[in-house]
Amino acid sequence: MQIVTQPDHRPLPSLAIPIFLAVLTCLVLWVGITHTKPATAAGFAPTQWTYALPVDLCYNSTSNDCQAGSPALADINGDGFDDVVAVTNNGHIVAIKHNGTLLWDTDVAPYFNMAPGTNEIQSSPAVADIDSDGYPEIVVGVGTLNREVCTVGGVIVLNHQGEVETGWPIIGFDHDIPPAGCPDSFFATPALGDMDNDGDLEIFAAGFDKRIYAWHHDGSLLPGYPPSSNHAIRFPQWQDLKDKLGDLTWGSPALADLDRDGFLDMVIATGEGNFDDRWGGDSGGWTCPYRLPPGWAPGYCGGSVYAFNRFGEVLPGFPRYFYEALGSTPAIADTNGDGALEIYVGASRFYHDFSPDHPTYGFKLYGLDTQGKDLPGWQGGKSLGGATPASPSIGDIAGDKNLEIIIAATDLKLYAWHSDGTLVSGFPMKPVTQNGQSYLKYEHGVSFPLADYDGDGKMEIFVNQTWVVVVVDGNGQQLTSSNFPNDQRPTYYAEGNLFNTPAVGDIDNDGRLELVATNSDVFVWDLPGSQDLVHWSNFKCDAARESYFCFPQLTLLPTQLIMVHQQGESGDESKIVQLRNTGSGSISWSSTSPANISISPSEGTVTKGEPALLTVTIHTAGLSNGFHELGSVQLSGEGADSQVFPGEQNVSLLIGDLTHTFLPVVNR
Repeated sequence: MQIVTQPDHRPLPSLAIPIFLAVLTCLVLWVGITHTKPATAAGFAPTQWTYALPVDLCYNSTSNDCQAGSPALADINGDGFDDVVAVTNNGHIVAIKHNGTLLWDTDVAPYFNMAPGTNEIQSSPAVADIDSDGYPEIVVGVGTLNREVCTVGGVIVLNHQGEVETGWPIIGFDHDIPPAGCPDSFFATPALGDMDNDGDLEIFAAGFDKRIYAWHHDGSLLPGYPPSSNHAIRFPQWQDLKDKLGDLTWGSPALADLDRDGFLDMVIATGEGNFDDRWGGDSGGWTCPYRLPPGWAPGYCGGSVYAFNRFGEVLPGFPRYFYEALGSTPAIADTNGDGALEIYVGASRFYHDFSPDHPTYGFKLYGLDTQGKDLPGWQGGKSLGGATPASPSIGDIAGDKNLEIIIAATDLKLYAWHSDGTLVSGFPMKPVTQNGQSYLKYEHGVSFPLADYDGDGKMEIFVNQTWVVVVVDGNGQQLTSSNFPNDQRPTYYAEGNLFNTPAVGDIDNDGRLELVATNSDVFVWDLPGSQDLVHWSNFKCDAARESYFCFPQLTLLPTQLIMVHQQGESGDESKIVQLRNTGSGSISWSSTSPANISISPSEGTVTKGEPALLTVTIHTAGLSNGFHELGSVQLSGEGADSQVFPGEQNVSLLIGDLTHTFLPVVNR
């Protein structure tokens, strides 16, 4: 236990060491799971190609299959094909062409003043053109989870040729995690987005030094970053809360325009809890409903979700505190089509593991609005059979042209909910290996790609489970083998444990998807029955790792349009509505409408963050008095690289006597 003493001698606890030890213990246990590939390869899906990565042995193990960073798919060399970017446990960033040949391999250790091959990477690479030079850059958090090894933590940026960009790396500021004197690691995966609307992208990252960073592409900080803990207002005498949170962060940042002001905001889940009344100030009625871990500061517990604007200011309604530390990465989308964004985030299991009461407040998936309040149908969060340090994914797995929310828990089960908070039929279910076994718990830095595996037009779920990638249908049925070789279903076998998130995309431009998984090797499989349709490609959705629904999505606002018309009068009724792209990219759209309705313009282009105004007109000729449900305006479109999640608007008309008679009111 680490206690940080403030000037007024009140202890502010740090979760760094106990959570660190818990995760490290889990990692050792995972690496201890071994499996030998059956002598026969019958039923095992053949790889398109594999590539051996320059990895090292795992901590306290004879295995080297402990790669925590998830692969990214992006066109690194500008040839029009997506390449694979992978990271390793000995500090290498490796870019591999879509055909399996090496582009480059960069060892980051020398740039952190360490001997070659001695640093570590636990985060996933984020890839995007951050400096607007026409080529993508690769951004990676660096540092170890091993408290017995001193590595230099920080963030590094490489150009598309694998060379370190000017101004980088940036080394962690503090040395909170043993061994002493080692700059703190960056476990969380960076996110890339244009927060200040200047045409290039900013880099967002959270370090074990308790700071939340936002850098320009040249390494200079945005004004207001790193922000101070919200507790700094309540406890201004606690200097350790200046420019940092009260505890460290395992979860990664998510980026979206929450308040619709035209600028990106950042959402992040943290281990910072709250303090009860004994600490002074306004606790908001906070109490800890369970006994605290031995030696813990009394009256302090929980975790939080923060949301910051481009100035590092906390948005209204945040932070939202919960009774468990939060280590999940939030996922953001307009899941119910109302034009506002929703936030979904899991919890963790620190207090469950270390409190004598073993509370289950972390056995939840939370749905929040942009003010930090529970969504309708999500009051108190959705209960699961285990903790939820994994990160949710969002996409249409039910085929209902709506978005579902998917997460797995430490009970080894996969869960899925509709946006209204009802469970998707067939869930929860337990993904298993080809031998019907299930070992791998779903921890920090894990999520679940969603793509059309079988060509049915809806998303299937891709899940790493021990040594195989499992594919689950939207009805909860496992499509890959669970009874090898008797069920004759395919097996995507990686010949070693998989601790990260696979990636799915059409990297060879053949109109079908490829599945990419990494441990000590990169494995690429063709998915011959697939359709090039992806809603959530990899950890945090896309290569930029925004954790924002990355599939183009059309939304007409309001979603339910009702007009009125005076009976006996001629003429049409019109109203201006708003068309938004609440997904990503630019959409070329067109509309169809039922009889009696027209829309102008009926086609066009709409870009993320730049809504279009349309006029919906109801032609009243031939309609009688009464209420008419006229049907819905349907929107479809094409994005730059994919189909578009459609939108619709239901239109109704009331025809009747709209005149009113008003009588004078006399004050006697």
